[in-house]
Amino acid sequence: MSSKSFLKCIGCGAEYDSYPIRTVCNKCGSLLQYTYLYEEIGKSFEGAGFWRYASLLPPVSKESIVSLGEGGTPLRRAKNLSKKLGVKNLFLKDETMNPTNSFRDRAATLMISNALDLGYKKVICASNGNLGASIAAYSANAGIKSTIIVPKRVDLGKLAQMHIYDAEIIQKGEIVDEAIIEAEKLVNGNYQATPELNPLTLEAQKTISLEIFEQYGVPDWLLVPTGSGSTAYSLWKGFQELRALDLIKKEPRIVIVQPVSCAPITEAYKGNKDIVAVKKPETRALALLVANPAYGKLALQAVRESNGTSIAVPDEQTLEAERLLAKSEGIFVEPASATAIASLQTLLSQGEISESETVVCLLTATGLKAPYVLEALAKDRLDSRRETLGLRARGWDISTKLKILRLLDLGDSYGYEIWKATDKKISIQAVYQHLEDMERKNLVQSFTKERRRYFTITEKGKRVLQALEELIVLL
Repeated sequence: MSSKSFLKCIGCGAEYDSYPIRTVCNKCGSLLQYTYLYEEIGKSFEGAGFWRYASLLPPVSKESIVSLGEGGTPLRRAKNLSKKLGVKNLFLKDETMNPTNSFRDRAATLMISNALDLGYKKVICASNGNLGASIAAYSANAGIKSTIIVPKRVDLGKLAQMHIYDAEIIQKGEIVDEAIIEAEKLVNGNYQATPELNPLTLEAQKTISLEIFEQYGVPDWLLVPTGSGSTAYSLWKGFQELRALDLIKKEPRIVIVQPVSCAPITEAYKGNKDIVAVKKPETRALALLVANPAYGKLALQAVRESNGTSIAVPDEQTLEAERLLAKSEGIFVEPASATAIASLQTLLSQGEISESETVVCLLTATGLKAPYVLEALAKDRLDSRRETLGLRARGWDISTKLKILRLLDLGDSYGYEIWKATDKKISIQAVYQHLEDMERKNLVQSFTKERRRYFTITEKGKRVLQALEELIVLL
């Protein structure tokens, strides 16, 4: 065993060396997680940022550390939002301040450093957005090749990040669950950086809790947007380890927040039953679009052991919470993050959280990664200005054409795939009408490949796309 850390089975208790990375126990098939010889770990941390907590992480040689300045994100006191919601002590753990603007940079720095330390030249990662962008960025910095497997439903802003960092991108399945299966098949001796398949993810994400403790102490409540369950459990694990180090006497109550139409953990919690995969998951908070959460059981354990709760919020309430946060605190977050704010409104109104208690909401990533949010937030203004701009008379639907141009700016595509990327909010016939209209205006061009009619964006289309982006910001 390593001197201070080792992998331990949560089922039978079997122990394994810290490396090589493995996810499940050879003896009983249960998940493995890292644990430590806490008596050998000091009670103070040195340095700054994420790697300040190296003593409470699996070992990585200093020479192999790949860092872009992640961690050390602010814990903001939300004074204006507190007044509007009626809670005295509200804090926002602002992970948008990480290098690629999401909390997943923590996992990327640890996994890519580990990959470099072990001599890997290529990493494989299945992701529904944020981690794919993070892995691509840190791999580029380390000089390691990255292959990111994404589902068809992924925010274009995150996809754009992967492209610019020169990752190889493979599309597989409708949602991330299918991409994960593909990542297992394609790893082929390369480093597995898929969060559900690498327990280092939990270790990296728990540093959020360590920072909250050092910045404030232990809040009464910690609200966590949840897809696979790994984030909620990792934050709970972080506070448990602080207790093991005898630095705290209590943990916060964990609140798991999920979208109404994709809430397998919340449904299991409310019904006091096992988690059942969602048959037809749906939400515009694509970072939380997970049908069968790999860490669902452990996330439920965190809720129950902390005497917390699990709640589901509708997308409409999430968007309103997004607006409220931006207007109140000047922080623009992705829909997944806004679910925490939306849930707080509900929990306060129901009396489950009292106005005198201290609440921390985890803000996972910036709203600039989810382009549809910009369109939704600007919709009212666009509607009121269309007549003046002459756009309605010319048959222009700004949001749909903008989305199509953004998609084609990332690569050539055909009608059916473009329709799927619009979340099927309009008919496929309408998509083709938009494409034909744009082709007449020389914004796109079509060509035939493999018996399909593909579309590509023109230079004029790129100029129009840039102009439309600027228009949305200015209106």
